[in-house]
Amino acid sequence: MKRVSMVLVAVLVLAAGPKPKAGASSSTSCTPTGFSGLTAAMVNPGSVQYSVVDASGCDIGVYFSGTDGSVVNSTVTGALYYGVFINGDVSSTNVDVLGSTINNIGDAPFNGNQRGVAVYYRSYFSTGGATGRVAGNHISQYQKSGIVVNGPGSNVLVQDNEVTGFGPVSFIAENGIQFGYGSSGSAMRNRVSGHSYTGSSTVSGGIIVVGGAYYGTCPDGNPCAYTTNIQIVQNTLTNNDVGIFLTNLRGDGGAPDDATNIKAVNNVVSNSSLTNGYCYQAGVSDVGNNDKIINNKISGPGYGPLTTPCFAVAVDADVSFTNRPKVHANK
Repeated sequence: MKRVSMVLVAVLVLAAGPKPKAGASSSTSCTPTGFSGLTAAMVNPGSVQYSVVDASGCDIGVYFSGTDGSVVNSTVTGALYYGVFINGDVSSTNVDVLGSTINNIGDAPFNGNQRGVAVYYRSYFSTGGATGRVAGNHISQYQKSGIVVNGPGSNVLVQDNEVTGFGPVSFIAENGIQFGYGSSGSAMRNRVSGHSYTGSSTVSGGIIVVGGAYYGTCPDGNPCAYTTNIQIVQNTLTNNDVGIFLTNLRGDGGAPDDATNIKAVNNVVSNSSLTNGYCYQAGVSDVGNNDKIINNKISGPGYGPLTTPCFAVAVDADVSFTNRPKVHANK
């Protein structure tokens, strides 16, 4: 066993998706959002349908805050920080992102700056909420993360998306789908691949659940909350350093005393090779309390078994560093 923890962004060639209708486009006129000095190609547009949003020169492609809406059957590309950003810090905001293609989010060329998230839901304060459904999208060419759901007021269903990372790269530890810092929701039937870091400082993850005071003070001024009761079901995860990474940590780095109750069930997880420079790979890695890792199919030489000189294993849930894991019927 080689325990690893990681700090993930709070700010971390696909077939073409549905084709937008000709002539429906937006480009390069950047509007201030009022959030951290960032600009966006579209601010609170309501429903974006069959559109091409070229956000080149803007920080964000489509920004929602305090206004419900949707991004449906559209393409969002070229933003520096976020493709679609749902900010529910101040007031409740419900947005669905459906059937769209989101790509080329980050620096040009891509590099190690900790930005470039394709879809981001955020809600840290009690007055707000960020909710919705992210389903049926093609997400690729993002610098840091594909889909991120952060904060206690965020609750998102992430379903049937294709989330494709760069493959093994040395310039950034890229992640696929993240639930963080008290958020709620589920990841079901997604296809997540190619999140692999060849550097020696950390690892990349396919689907990540992260929380706890170990990760510092969150934007509401409180120690970051645990992320609990997430359901990770029937996903296909391919060639990620860690396929499913559950990392809820107390302030001292230990496993939570309270139950986190995360379910990782009926997933297919595989890795064809050992590429991580930190020398750690696992199909499922767990630090939590009463998490369920059940009936997952885990395969490939990238998940060992290997203990020296690197560590690679199908399931890393040793009771020396996690509390009461329920690990059953994994193949």
